[in-house]
Amino acid sequence: MARIAKVLEAAEHMLEEVGPEKTSIPALAEVTGVPRAAIYPFFPDKYALFSHLALSHMDGLTKALAPSAQKPARDWREWVEAAIGLAADYYNAHPAASILLLRGAFPDSDRAAHEAKNTTLGTLFRAKAMSMGALPTLPVTPDATTIGLEIAFACMKHGYASEGRVSPEICREASRAVIAYLSSWDET
Repeated sequence: MARIAKVLEAAEHMLEEVGPEKTSIPALAEVTGVPRAAIYPFFPDKYALFSHLALSHMDGLTKALAPSAQKPARDWREWVEAAIGLAADYYNAHPAASILLLRGAFPDSDRAAHEAKNTTLGTLFRAKAMSMGALPTLPVTPDATTIGLEIAFACMKHGYASEGRVSPEICREASRAVIAYLSSWDET
């Protein structure tokens, strides 16, 4: 397993340096000294490897955001801004996550993983809002919290595509967009 960990680490660096198009199993074997024959049973192609890394980063993002549900905030709007800032911090600290999660098209298995991540984060948001006594009428079908997350991630995707990072300006716009959308259900 140490060999595979070495391959995964090298894959992250290669994604950052040369991008997904030029990242390959043969190149990773050459860089790491791990024979291709030892990599292929775990990752039959680079897309399986990318999928593994994407799932790992989805989990990392979810864990990075989870403590924000425990932090006090004056209101749900402040919490949205803080959560978007934490997500941006995660993406900016993990360039491979930005490439894999903010960049573009995914196969069905990755799309399902994204939906699961968004459901988990949506549940976290809904629970935080309820603990604050806010947004009690947020629709569950369609899930307004998941739609709000998709709005935030769309802003971050745009920022990453434009600037190669998620800037504070993009965070402000993401917060503004999500708050405007969710304000429809604000009864305060």
